[in-house]
Amino acid sequence: MFFLKTLIIGAFGIASLSFSAAAQAPVDLSNWASVLEKAKQEGLVVVHGAPGQRYAAVLKDAFQKKYPEIKVEFSGAANRTAIPRLLRERQAGIYNQDVWSSGSSAISQLKPAGVLQPLAPFLREEIKADQNWFGGFAAGFTDTEQKFFYSFDGTVQNPIHVNWDFVKKAQIKSIQDLLKPEFANKIVWDDPRRGGSGNGASLTILENFGEEFLRKLYAQKAVFTTNRRQGAEWVVRGRYPIAIGLDDSELEVFENAGLGRNVLPLDDGMYKVEQLSPGFGSVGVVDKAPHPNAAAVYMNWLLSQEGQQEWVTVPRNSRRVDVKSVESKMSPKQGIQYFNGHHEKYADVREGLQVIAKQVIAAPMVDDGKKGAEE
Repeated sequence: MFFLKTLIIGAFGIASLSFSAAAQAPVDLSNWASVLEKAKQEGLVVVHGAPGQRYAAVLKDAFQKKYPEIKVEFSGAANRTAIPRLLRERQAGIYNQDVWSSGSSAISQLKPAGVLQPLAPFLREEIKADQNWFGGFAAGFTDTEQKFFYSFDGTVQNPIHVNWDFVKKAQIKSIQDLLKPEFANKIVWDDPRRGGSGNGASLTILENFGEEFLRKLYAQKAVFTTNRRQGAEWVVRGRYPIAIGLDDSELEVFENAGLGRNVLPLDDGMYKVEQLSPGFGSVGVVDKAPHPNAAAVYMNWLLSQEGQQEWVTVPRNSRRVDVKSVESKMSPKQGIQYFNGHHEKYADVREGLQVIAKQVIAAPMVDDGKKGAEE
């Protein structure tokens, strides 16, 4: 990892912001009935969440059905536009956000700016019970301090899929086989030059096989796309029978139509360690939240068994062990070592991987205007 060890990632100017991450006096959790009553009086919780209707159905509609007296003002804008807007508002003294749910860019940009406040004062003890969470409750924190931003999603990121209707099993016995000349122009990759599942798949490949192999794979005449639905269609139809950074939820659309049933992730045995990617499934409470009691009700619902059972309908996987996943291939297995690729300690590595990809990949970058997940 000679390049990554010497890479210096800029601070993007956010370090100069002086907002405090100290917790405001939020709620009195010892009297939950009082919290609920105050939340209904506030009548509103302002939530930023993942883009797309399938996420809004959970993060807005499901909560609204449970608590009709608390209106959810929901925004599903992509982080690349939502975060700069939030920071500009705060510089102007405007604090109108309560809850922030998103992917990894929040921890790398919002935490240094003091936007996030500690979660513990908002969460009831039963929510934090270790037995309810894969690896224990604290394992879900993505920040070094284990205080500010929490991954409730624990979806296995299958970095490489193959359509075995078009590839013979004997052709791929190890990941290194993907470098064979016969697979040139046979691979579609969610563009690893930006944040998203292609970048996340790159991290898993790096952790298992190192930077030199990753550079060779970047150069393997793949086609790079930012359109996840198109990428899934290409691998299902065999135009590109190997996919890196394929979105399992996009693949499910074709599987439900009876297509792509032989598009499968490579065997777990090909990796030393695999990634649990929370995607958009991490959450924090914004500092100076204007509706603290409603934020507390929202957070405790979202992290409850009921809220997480709604979450898996996206479909994604929950880290709660008392929630039944709708997709077993998304769930972690006992006996396999996993890492959270959205943890703060990987932020510079993921940025560095995008730099490497830009160095190696000659094809022009295409922005199709679609909002991609942060995996």
